[in-house]
Amino acid sequence: MISFLFALALGSQTAPAAGPPIMPPPPRPGVWTFRENINPGQPTSATATVRSEDGSRLLLRCDTANVPIVSVQFMPKTPVPAGDARIVTLTLDEGMADMTSWLFPGKGAYNGEPPEVYLIADEIAKAKKVRLGFAEGDTMIERDFAGPGSDAMFRKVYATCGLPYAMPSVTPETRKQ
Repeated sequence: MISFLFALALGSQTAPAAGPPIMPPPPRPGVWTFRENINPGQPTSATATVRSEDGSRLLLRCDTANVPIVSVQFMPKTPVPAGDARIVTLTLDEGMADMTSWLFPGKGAYNGEPPEVYLIADEIAKAKKVRLGFAEGDTMIERDFAGPGSDAMFRKVYATCGLPYAMPSVTPETRKQ
């Protein structure tokens, strides 16, 4: 009888209130991760991301808010103020540098031009080491990132946007009559 009352007393106790959700720690520097957002009522998005030693991030991202777009983004640890387009230098495996014009909408640098994004993504996928840099006033902001080892995550990003992982046409499509 006593054990029955004891069990009843234990069963009637309420569980402690749940605290705020525990966020997983950020991935280790140099480890590429893939994340997809498919919440109903929100635009679908997907991101392949890697962090540098200082916490800066390099992303290949798909957004579908208005029209599907894949972009390459460089987000330094210290946010960069919004400004005019500038040249960003991409160096792969300590080889020759590619320089392209990127936008600076605030926080970092962004390239959303489909042919350039595909070429950059394809080059990054094949690289072991990726260095991105740009001038911020008199200071050069440069960060090194590990390459992903393959294009698998990049293909998933493109697929989320419903786009092929291939060089897009740079000529306008001809109309059929």
